[in-house]
Amino acid sequence: MAIETKIRFGAFLIFSITILILAPPNPVSSSYSEYEGKINNYLQQGNNALAAGDLPTAVRNYEACLTLDPNQIYCNINFASALVDLNQSDEDDSMKQKRVETAISLLRNVLSSHPKDGDAAFNLALLLQDSSRSEDITREAANLYQTAVEAIDKDEGEEDRWDALANMAAAKQELGEFLGPYGARRSYERAIVLLEGMVGEYNTYMDQMLNEADSAKREYDDEGFHETQMQINSINAYLSKLYYGYGTILSELPQSDCLSLMAEESLLMDTKKGTDESSAKMVCESNAVNALRLAVDLDGNNVVAMHMLAAMTGGENDGGEGRASNEFVSALFDDFADTFDEKLGALGYKVPQLVGEAAYDMLKMSNMDTFHSALDAGCGTGLAGRFLRPLLDGPLVGVDLSKKMLELAAGCTITKGCGLKDSDASEREGSEEDERSRTPLYDSLMSLDLETATIDELVSGDSIDGFDLIVAADVLVYFGDIQRLLMNFSELSNGNDEKTSFLIFSCERVDDEIAPPAGWKLQSSGRYAHSKSYVIGVAEQAGYDLVSYEEIVPRMEKGEEVQGHLFAFVTGGSAPEDDYEEVVQTIMEEL
Repeated sequence: MAIETKIRFGAFLIFSITILILAPPNPVSSSYSEYEGKINNYLQQGNNALAAGDLPTAVRNYEACLTLDPNQIYCNINFASALVDLNQSDEDDSMKQKRVETAISLLRNVLSSHPKDGDAAFNLALLLQDSSRSEDITREAANLYQTAVEAIDKDEGEEDRWDALANMAAAKQELGEFLGPYGARRSYERAIVLLEGMVGEYNTYMDQMLNEADSAKREYDDEGFHETQMQINSINAYLSKLYYGYGTILSELPQSDCLSLMAEESLLMDTKKGTDESSAKMVCESNAVNALRLAVDLDGNNVVAMHMLAAMTGGENDGGEGRASNEFVSALFDDFADTFDEKLGALGYKVPQLVGEAAYDMLKMSNMDTFHSALDAGCGTGLAGRFLRPLLDGPLVGVDLSKKMLELAAGCTITKGCGLKDSDASEREGSEEDERSRTPLYDSLMSLDLETATIDELVSGDSIDGFDLIVAADVLVYFGDIQRLLMNFSELSNGNDEKTSFLIFSCERVDDEIAPPAGWKLQSSGRYAHSKSYVIGVAEQAGYDLVSYEEIVPRMEKGEEVQGHLFAFVTGGSAPEDDYEEVVQTIMEEL
């Protein structure tokens, strides 16, 4: 019997397909017919084969069972599990997709006649979330997880399922459903308590093994001891992610919700001190910090928890780097990749378009008809590249730390993906645009650190010595100190006495009047904000002159406008700065 476990919280999932193997009922009366005997015989043979790992035999028996009785609940559920297991060793994507669709259909069939069946609900939720991360699917999955948990709660003989609780918590958190008996906060608490109980039992077993090793009661088992320790380490890694999810919920709750939380039962918090909105918020924040500290203590590799702990404690835990670690950015966006475009679209995300418009303005003020080369620094899924490509007659290079984001960007062509809807592309199919639909949007994509990437790494084999244009759309929010970054951008540009090169990027904004002495701050969101004077000063040290500046709203967050600003700089060329400003003013008037 195969059980696979995979984690995703917020953007993570604890993936665990349960296999329900039920022995057929014994014939206890004359009403037990030969027909029912055949059904249960197929079920038993399927279960035996499934337990032995003989998946083809299991599938044949479950199919025979369902031929006799399409609504046999256990044949449906176990058949779905067998199909999922078959996919683990198959590389044929089309066949794997067909099996998933069949498994989903089988589980829906069970729930149509048994809508409160917890096992079918849990497995269906897992399959749905694994096939899509859309909000509608997440909402359906959250309801299904709740069905599974409610079924356990109603059956006093049924043990609690930490994986069902954790998955429900993750889905509800993504939907913003934090409070209530089946809200994300309470579900995380229940899952944490269950896992900590498991760790306690393992520790007790190990203590007994050590304490009784020299007695006649037990012989010390070195292999068993280390296997148990590995189990504890694995559970602690899950606990780390649970505490991270729990801590981020508490940190995000507004004062009014924190006060409402004080009236709910809590398994992990002392809510007595939260007597009004202000004190309730303090309780939430202190417990959030403690939860994130526990997440880091339980798993030193949980880089997302490390970064968010630093953000919540004013940067005191960021290691003095002045930037988010490569590991944090990679982990964050690898997990966010599948729903990146959809979720940012829902937040009114504008930066790629604003960067593209600024690049067009810079092109008009230069002496070029098109840029000959461009670097999309922190390209993500290619949203900015869609606006840059029409301005280029040479290579468009994309760099990002997230390999999953790069995989999505690599699937974009001149007429498909990277911000274009499928309907936009389908309208052109079969026309003269066929060749364009096969031409990649980016000439090359690679995973590199922007502070250290070299021109040889970026344009190996190409006859260019630098980029006419470098853009960074919403990238500097993961850098505090931007000096090394801008110095390297200067190295990667081709600006000289005769040629100009442009740099365009966005930042989140902290006003000069309230900015820390460093000129930047790590916000509770985990992103950095920079003051205008700091950015301009660092850019000038790197050899750039400011061409244009605009205060922008890059997106909405929790119903409020995020404060940002957009910079355009130039390096090289002989035109005086006043000329640039005059040209830009003319362009803006024309627009």
